[in-house]
Formats: sequence, C-alpha cells, structure tokens
Amino acid sequence: MPETSIRERDPNAKRVRIADEALRLFQAQGYTETTIDQIASAARVGRRTVFHHFPTKEAVLFDHLVVRRETATQRLRERPTGEAPLTSLHLLLRELAEQGYERRLVEQIRAVVATEPQLAAEQFSTGSREFETSLVAALENRCGDTVPTLEIRALTKMVLGWFSTAAQIYFTEERPSLLECFDDVVASCARASARDLRGSSTGP
Repeated sequence: MPETSIRERDPNAKRVRIADEALRLFQAQGYTETTIDQIASAARVGRRTVFHHFPTKEAVLFDHLVVRRETATQRLRERPTGEAPLTSLHLLLRELAEQGYERRLVEQIRAVVATEPQLAAEQFSTGSREFETSLVAALENRCGDTVPTLEIRALTKMVLGWFSTAAQIYFTEERPSLLECFDDVVASCARASARDLRGSSTGP
C-alpha cells in the first residue's frame, strides 16, 4: 500500500489518522479480526509506518491515553519546584481526569473492551509502568536530594494506582465522569487509611 501523497503540516497527523482508522475498524468488525494490513490500508499508509508509530495493535487502541500521559509528564515538569511531590501528583492526575477523553474515542474503546476485557487490564498495567517511570524521573530531577527516592517512587505508585483504578472503572462500568471516579477512589483510600492504619505503623 503506497503512502498517501497528502502533505501533512502536523507531524502527528499521520499517527492520529492511523489510530482513528484502527478504532473504526475495531468497532466495526472486531478487535481480533482486524489486521495491521487492514489498518494500514484504511489509513493510507504502509505497514511499516503503522509499526513506526505503534509497536503493537494494543498500542493503537489506547493511543489516546498514551498521548495524555505524555502531556501529563510535561505538565509535572512545569509545576512549582517547591511543591510537595504528593501534592503535585494528585493535582496533576486530577487535572488529567477532569480533562477526560473525547466522547467518540471513549465509546469506541468501550465497545472494544466490552468484547476483549483483558485488553483494558493489560494496557492499564503496562501503560502505568511506563507512565510511572517518566513521572518518577521528572520528580527526581526536580527534587534532587531533598526527597528520598523511595518516597518519590512509593507516592507515584500510590497515586497512579488511584488513577488506574478510576480509569478501569470508568471504561468498564460506563461511568459518566472520569473525574468523579478518581475523586471517589481517592476519598475511599483516604478514609480507609485514616481508619485502618492509625497506630499500626511498624516503623521507629
């Protein structure tokens, strides 16, 4: 399949077109039944171009989430240098939840996840690990020696757990608001921590 001859000013336009066409095919004929060659043909690009932007078919499905994660990492780098890591992480991911996802894409992803539920669990697990690495690196660079690495990693895992749980609930249970899911998860964890961990510390 020859590449499209259309001159694209936006360097991300080709990636967006591939993801859009893939989602359309996933929803129309099924995720398993859709091949990389079909995606390439629909997007008017070559097979190699698809793999240049997306290493796997799963990556195409959840591209919208990945792009948001990249933007969030940059936003973390731009937050005030004196802000506590937990504050930064909570505000950052709450902002991400508040922005939500484009309704059309949410409906397409939900349609695929409904028939292939394991994809959501795998993506949120793998995607969170990559996101975690980038957030930890950004915080370590910002905090230097003022905050222990263990604390940064532990807080990042905890806050990402909140967001990952909220996102899974949002996509699989068809809840109307990702922000509402996030706030509910955070509030539940905060209540349980205050109730169950009081006086149970084994530290010095």
